[in-house]
Amino acid sequence: MRHVIILYCTTDGQTLRICEYLQGVVEQSDKRVTVLPIELADGRDLTVFDTIVIGASIRYGKHSKLVYDFIHRHAMLLDSKPNAFSVSMWWPESRAKTRPPPTLT
Repeated sequence: MRHVIILYCTTDGQTLRICEYLQGVVEQSDKRVTVLPIELADGRDLTVFDTIVIGASIRYGKHSKLVYDFIHRHAMLLDSKPNAFSVSMWWPESRAKTRPPPTLT
């Protein structure tokens, strides 16, 4: 059975909810999934996972330093395995009144 790890870094909890939803979807395809905060990943043997997914929130236009640091420390491992990176962005309604949310181009 293939084993997927979903690492997440969240500010308000939305990224964790998205990662837990993704876990349910992936488990339906007969894969084992571990969901773990990115700050605990260095204590794990990440080589045992077949796929690595990182979910990270954006706050004030940037990811947490934890995410950048993790990716730099594990770049060779990430390059050697199937991987994915997911972004979760929160745009408060109060801010939307003065500035529309960003769009993907």
